[in-house]
Amino acid sequence: MLKLSEIDLGSTLLSTFILIGFIATAFVFVRLTIIGINYVKVNYLKKEGVDKNTKENERESKGF
Repeated sequence: MLKLSEIDLGSTLLSTFILIGFIATAFVFVRLTIIGINYVKVNYLKKEGVDKNTKENERESKGF
């Protein structure tokens, strides 16, 4: 087992923070991917005919 005096504390801390940075970056990319997929689902995969009919019916009911 290594002695405590032989361990380079600065190098260990730097390596740890670099590893934490890579993990955080991967987490951000996964999160942005999920947000993008949900955005596409909500905005582009709707049935356009149903949405247009409901908007026209709302306009007619208001008298405009």
